[in-house]
Amino acid sequence: MRALVVDDVPEIRELISVLLTGDGFRVEDMAESAEEAFLRLKLDEPAAAAAVDVILLDVMLPGIDGIAACGRIKSDPRYRDVPVLMVTARQENASLQQAFAAGAADYIRKPVQKSELLARVRSALRLRMDADRRPEPELPAKGAPGRVVDPQLLLPHRELIDATLEAAALADRSPPMALVAIRIDGHVALAERHGGEALLRLNLALADRMGREPGCLGDLMAQDGEDRLFILLRRTQAPDAEARTRRWVAAIAAADLGADAGIAGVTASAGMAWCPGDLPGGLRELPGRALAALHAAANSGGGRLEIA
Repeated sequence: MRALVVDDVPEIRELISVLLTGDGFRVEDMAESAEEAFLRLKLDEPAAAAAVDVILLDVMLPGIDGIAACGRIKSDPRYRDVPVLMVTARQENASLQQAFAAGAADYIRKPVQKSELLARVRSALRLRMDADRRPEPELPAKGAPGRVVDPQLLLPHRELIDATLEAAALADRSPPMALVAIRIDGHVALAERHGGEALLRLNLALADRMGREPGCLGDLMAQDGEDRLFILLRRTQAPDAEARTRRWVAAIAAADLGADAGIAGVTASAGMAWCPGDLPGGLRELPGRALAALHAAANSGGGRLEIA
């Protein structure tokens, strides 16, 4: 797999390159600015394209910043399906929300840690390969479960929620909706300590626990990458959605999800974003807002809910 690394600090570029190549990746090129990255990707040469499978992009670049650069790269059809991972020292929700809205697949925190870097890159690439192998997502019938496409968790993929939100956003008026992003706390460290199979069992237990929680007709649960779940709550007001999500987080902490894998004290963090029915265009922003809130919740110690 071929990577492009973009960072204005030579030591960080070299560190990421060493960590990736040590795990079998090929760093095809490096750039110190957005403008140089555009040249490497041949954005101004419509007949050409760079051979790249994943892009790691610093947020705080000189000149054109990483978020604007991500938007420019993802607007090019040649790189629409190439995952862009933001490398950031920022912790604010607004910055992450802008990155996801620009098309970023995920983020990696500075200082860069080997385990997190490799886990995020592998997850983004695996998600892309899964998307290449499956047909376009189908919109679920109202009140019906989504089409099952994930062979391990038996859940729809995140694209189904994106398609549902897009269809609702095109309407003149939509029912109010909330989107919840939820993830096992410390999942990278858990996978390193107990193995990927144990993390899979935890994610299976998480999906099962969420599926048994009482909810309203029309909820849709989907898998986002290897380590996150999305739950779309349709026809819900913000206080009700917040109360339900807080119950979920508390129930997960009390459920001893790690019992089958021999892991004690498993918790999960959640981020929630809500959109009123009279602003259907705002539905497109729900995934980015929910993911940014999830990041804030996880960085605040875990086992909690953050509202976007």
